[in-house]
Amino acid sequence: MTSAPRARRRALTAVGLSAVVVLGGGTLAVADTDDGPSPSPSVTGYAEEPEENLELEILEPICDGDVPYLQYDAVTEGVEPPPDAVTITFVNPSGDDYVVADQPLSGRVLWPGAEVDGAGNPTDWPGWSLVDGEWVVGDEWDWVRPSVEVLFEVNPSATRTVGYPPSSPDCATNPPEVDEPTIEVDTLTPLCSEGVTYLDYGVTVTGTPETTVTLTWQNPDGEDFVQTDQPLQGRVLWPGAYPERFVELSAEDGWELVNNMWQNTRDFGWAVGTVDVTFAVNPEVTVPVTFPQDTDGCIDEEVPPPGTTVAGPPDPGASTPFLPQTGGEVLGLLAVAAGLLAAGAVIVVVVRRRRGAVGSE
Repeated sequence: MTSAPRARRRALTAVGLSAVVVLGGGTLAVADTDDGPSPSPSVTGYAEEPEENLELEILEPICDGDVPYLQYDAVTEGVEPPPDAVTITFVNPSGDDYVVADQPLSGRVLWPGAEVDGAGNPTDWPGWSLVDGEWVVGDEWDWVRPSVEVLFEVNPSATRTVGYPPSSPDCATNPPEVDEPTIEVDTLTPLCSEGVTYLDYGVTVTGTPETTVTLTWQNPDGEDFVQTDQPLQGRVLWPGAYPERFVELSAEDGWELVNNMWQNTRDFGWAVGTVDVTFAVNPEVTVPVTFPQDTDGCIDEEVPPPGTTVAGPPDPGASTPFLPQTGGEVLGLLAVAAGLLAAGAVIVVVVRRRRGAVGSE
């Protein structure tokens, strides 16, 4: 026998389904549905309470007057007394949520991070900062775009993932007269230096004040390898590489010499060969890199790290040590030295004769 309270609990657990609103899409009608079998008619003689349900008939990101909004229409069924307000929560995956309480069941709310003046004109957009009179990418609202999870609560509740509204020729959801930020990888060199595997890299970014980059080595079979807060140009150790060559490492621990370089193939075998690396600043770019070969002189010759000043030719007039390179040059120097010694001997003899003459007088 199915009791009324148990039926209510079953109905409540049927809500909270997920859906994705595609950027730039039209009005999207979504509703919480239960694909399971329909309950059997009650045989208790008591009328079962209606199931409590929340449907979002309209859930659409829109742009109006260069201002981003979320438009919605929440319809409840089986809720007594009927609610007259909804609480909307934008779920922050790594911080405090943004909550808009006591909203009408149908309407629209300003997108988190967007600001307008008293006349409704836009003054700020999420994901952008005004720095020294110039709009650049990045602020505390980066998490609300390109998409964000939104929770609607009346009792029951429903959760949806919505995309930030895109700009159009008639409506801009980004600051005016700004270019989208760009990122370009202009240096990408897998290398072996002193028997150790590295990746030299350099990225150039525009339209963002960020000065660090996050490298994500994409593991096709498991957890990615992430190196955070790296400079825009630098050198990083290859995933699974050991920072020294002339050591003894145990094969039982997964260590193996690959191209004459220590690599933990048990845990990072996926990094031997070609692997995709994502360089993320804001925006991001993904490029493939290949495990380096054992190049000549890798173990004996040190490769200067990126940014190291390599000594060039000496400045004119500077004191420069001289080292003869040929036998002829050595003989020339010996002849000059011999001549100087002979001249010195003549000078000494002359001086002595002069002193003798003076003494005889």
